[in-house]
Amino acid sequence: MRGSERNFYSFLKRHQLVLISAVLAVFSLHLALTDRKEYERGYLLKEALSYALTPVQETLLGAEAIAEGVWSDYVLLVGVNRENSELKNAVSVLEEENNRLREEIMRDARLRAVLGYRDALPFSTTGAAVTGFNVERWTRTIVVNKGLSDGIGKDHAVIAPQGIVGRTLDVHDGSSRVLLMTDARSNIDVIVQRTRVKGVAEGNGTDALVLKYVRVIDDVQVGDKVVTSGISGIFPKGLVVGEVTKIEKARDNFFNHIEVRPAVDIKRLEEVLVLSERPRMAE
Repeated sequence: MRGSERNFYSFLKRHQLVLISAVLAVFSLHLALTDRKEYERGYLLKEALSYALTPVQETLLGAEAIAEGVWSDYVLLVGVNRENSELKNAVSVLEEENNRLREEIMRDARLRAVLGYRDALPFSTTGAAVTGFNVERWTRTIVVNKGLSDGIGKDHAVIAPQGIVGRTLDVHDGSSRVLLMTDARSNIDVIVQRTRVKGVAEGNGTDALVLKYVRVIDDVQVGDKVVTSGISGIFPKGLVVGEVTKIEKARDNFFNHIEVRPAVDIKRLEEVLVLSERPRMAE
């Protein structure tokens, strides 16, 4: 309640006897004058009461307007909050749908690349999804969702469009464990594509390979591509293994120490191809 309204009510309380007496006097005067025809009966009383009650009416109307304004603002605020909540939910749904569609687009692109690569190969393969990783110091394997029931056996080559992945190690009805070529137990007969120098690519237990049995006098340079030779009978000839990244003379001064970066990034691998049978050895 405003200060003027409080002062008005205080004034009425302090002078209520005087005000009542004044009202009665006005009423008496009204009765005395209403015998005259030019005054409507009750005219003076109506005017006096109207004058006296005007502040009260204004106060009541002001309070009503304030109440209506507060209620309207509250209802409007509730509506805005509800609308904001609905909009946030709608945005969340759209973001989830967008992420799902993005994942589907990326998956379709990967599958098209894998299928296009498979169709260009001169041997039969089976597509498989990577379902598990075991990348440790001395054990580097993955699990794929294809196995004996899909015609896959032990020591079948596992490849990707970028190159060699590894070979099947333990095969079950619906899954297989694949020994990665970077595992310390892995060794692949290879050749340097540019000069046809032969060697063996062995896993070093990390994310690289070591090209062994290459002599100091052999022509090998950083940046050379290393591919499978087809000699072991597990991997077909000509598949990419990796790229030479480092060459150092070994302690015996006869062989070089050569490091090779694998062509396939195992950490980003999601789909692979498994050869349906072991290829014939290269002649």
